[in-house]
Amino acid sequence: MNEAIFLSLHSDFFVILTRRGDDSLILKPPQKTKSLLQLEILQDRYLEVPPDIVDAFGRELAGYLGEKSLPYYMNLTSLHSHYDLYNLRLEHNRHHFQMDGLFLFSNFLLIIEVKHLIGKIMLNDAHQLIQSKDTEEKVYDNPIMQAALQKEQLHSLLSKSGYHSIPIHTLVVFTHKKVNLSIDHPDIITSQLLPFRLKKLSKDFPNHILTMDQLLTLGKELLALHSEKNLNLLQDTHIDLRNIRRGVFCPKCKPIVMKRRHGGWVCPNCNYKNRDCHIYALIDFIYLFGEFITNRQLRWFLLIDSEYTATRILKDLGLKAEGNTKNRRYNLLPLLKFQR
Repeated sequence: MNEAIFLSLHSDFFVILTRRGDDSLILKPPQKTKSLLQLEILQDRYLEVPPDIVDAFGRELAGYLGEKSLPYYMNLTSLHSHYDLYNLRLEHNRHHFQMDGLFLFSNFLLIIEVKHLIGKIMLNDAHQLIQSKDTEEKVYDNPIMQAALQKEQLHSLLSKSGYHSIPIHTLVVFTHKKVNLSIDHPDIITSQLLPFRLKKLSKDFPNHILTMDQLLTLGKELLALHSEKNLNLLQDTHIDLRNIRRGVFCPKCKPIVMKRRHGGWVCPNCNYKNRDCHIYALIDFIYLFGEFITNRQLRWFLLIDSEYTATRILKDLGLKAEGNTKNRRYNLLPLLKFQR
């Protein structure tokens, strides 16, 4: 394949407002980032996944699992209403900073740095985070310092928008149930302690600075500033296209590739039949290569020989086309609504 393929994922994102039992709202819920989805697809579609890709996938997945577990503990608190934003990435002074969780209370704002680590966790004399698991030891940046930098950047950003009087606090929360946390610090806790720490913080900040309407306005303003981070797989990970598993995977025995038969797809292993399985393969294409595809690229990725068959698939999908006949390409983004 000698056509240029490049990653240009759409910058828009879907906002889900999740209402809890009180007046609180999750303005931005925990959800898989584009980077995680890209790395997840690579686990299935790359013949021999390089160690750096495996490590990156593990880190992204751990972060998502940790963030996903937080709403349960936030719901256990009996505090007044608040607005929650997970995995919020903002730009300030031409640099981006990302917060695992930002929680807007009327009397303070809370930044939570999530760590989904297993094993024994401690801080050494150099203030580095040490993870000991089995006979292996790993060194991480100090999460307290990470959260402090996020606090400083958020405070500066909010001050420019007129929100300079509301205090900001930070917590580091370890979410894995098998963590052995050996750090004595009031702001480094396990998720089980989160409801109790929140009650203490509410007493530490007794003055209500913003109304709920003002908090909601602030939350929406921050949400509008969010920008998703894209991993350019072709450029950043030096992926060899020859090692990409192409084709339409059988959903029952993946990565077995289905065969095109009589206008549909048939699995040669389990005989499962489906007319629309190519949609999920094309969603993989979006995350691997970008939102646009040509007839030739579709044939290459779906392992189709017939140009007529590829044209028929594109026509049935009803995708918007641009360009003349020779250089025509189709926008795949509408297929994301079928994402599983």
